[in-house]
Amino acid sequence: MTSHDACGGSVSYELGSAAHDTIELRDGSVLSGDLISINGMQVQVRIGGNTQACDRNQVKRILLTERDPVSN
Repeated sequence: MTSHDACGGSVSYELGSAAHDTIELRDGSVLSGDLISINGMQVQVRIGGNTQACDRNQVKRILLTERDPVSN
């Protein structure tokens, strides 16, 4: 087990006021884009039109922005 493995760890979620969601990684880097999905293994975020996947154990914190509902 390494320092990037989160055995029984937790991830916090907060609503922010930025234009994009913010994903802070354990190594200190920050991704700013649109969060697509989260599951037990990975987090997917769209940055500049491209989807990027990160190992969920690398994620330290996720800040979500409030979005207007999409109507059909």
